[in-house]
Amino acid sequence: MNGIAAAVATFLGNVGSSVLVAVVMFILGLCFKAGFSKSLRGGLYAGIGLAGLSIIINAATDALTPAIAAFSENFSKDMNVVDIGWGSAGVAFAWPGLAFVIIGTLLVNVIMILCKLTKTMWTDIWSIWHGNVLAGFVWAATGKMWVGVAAGVLFLAIGSKLADWTAKDYQEFNQMPGIAVPCTVSLLGLIAKPFNKLFDAIPGINKINFKPDAVRSKMGVFGELGVMGCIIGIIIGIIGKMSYGGVLQLGISVGVLMVFLPKTVSVLCEGIMPIANAIIETVQEKFEGRELYVGVDCAALLGDPSVMASAVILYPLVVILAVLLPGNKLLPIASLAIIPYWCGAVAAQFKGNVFRIVLFTLIWTIPVFYLATFQAPIVTETMGALGLGDPAVTQSCFDMGGDILGSGILQLFKAIF
Repeated sequence: MNGIAAAVATFLGNVGSSVLVAVVMFILGLCFKAGFSKSLRGGLYAGIGLAGLSIIINAATDALTPAIAAFSENFSKDMNVVDIGWGSAGVAFAWPGLAFVIIGTLLVNVIMILCKLTKTMWTDIWSIWHGNVLAGFVWAATGKMWVGVAAGVLFLAIGSKLADWTAKDYQEFNQMPGIAVPCTVSLLGLIAKPFNKLFDAIPGINKINFKPDAVRSKMGVFGELGVMGCIIGIIIGIIGKMSYGGVLQLGISVGVLMVFLPKTVSVLCEGIMPIANAIIETVQEKFEGRELYVGVDCAALLGDPSVMASAVILYPLVVILAVLLPGNKLLPIASLAIIPYWCGAVAAQFKGNVFRIVLFTLIWTIPVFYLATFQAPIVTETMGALGLGDPAVTQSCFDMGGDILGSGILQLFKAIF
């Protein structure tokens, strides 16, 4: 079994998300009778779309990082936790129970579907890495691999229920019928619903409705996504005290992000939807008309213009928040890359209202900062134990270091075992 685990870890670590998604979607298409041509095209387009998303977001984050770093240097507050961002994902592919979490999650998902405990089929194999990171933390904290596996599978099983509860919102808003998002970023979407009602009840706030489409119609050329992106990028560059050349380059980079990200998401959806429809049709025949959803990566939620408009506005605001929060020790740089996915997870609940997306995300970020600081020791210990980081350097991140659900499960399992 250790040999199988090592082989799976090596394969997943080498191929990356885009290749894995392409292969999985192709195989699913064949298994669910979508036909060879449709399966091949769907798998490749899904992989191409996901790769394109990664390239665009990483390029934008790289372009924004110098400005944010320069901006953060203006503050003298001591922050000794190094932000490793998605570097924590290395835990998923290095800890010894990787294969068991994957197999356990898929088996539990099948049982939950058969017992009508969930409507979401976990076809998003890549996102299982989140559960494996949590499993690695629990393993490091308890010294027991099977406890880590149990924690990871529980985390992901809860994700399938979160996907059930948010599926209709995402299907309608993102125009992707039959999909669900089992990645637990959908927890934000669930919590955003009562916040949306709260915002409706607050005088003044309930009147603010900033949507890119509405801005575009009122502001003409200055409301175009590309122009808006360039202006926002230039403002961030000026705040970061970049050179005039750097300011202009950042403006263009953010403009590229705003224009091409929705187009790239459409490529991803073009690949996913035909195969998703084939899966739904086949499965519903077998389950006598039961409504079932196909689990897709949370990247599918990034296509609405409000998502990246909100994310770019949030980048400097989150850094300011990090400095203002008493007791926070993490200055976010690498972790800023997760902000678009947070915005995508709540855009449906706020109907694309950029003001509400930004306000809610800032509120959400507060407990994330404190959890990332609190969990820095276990993140550092796990990274060091697996040879992924220097144990003498305190490390943490937003994604799994500050994950609210994952943190709760980690503390629960530490208390029991």
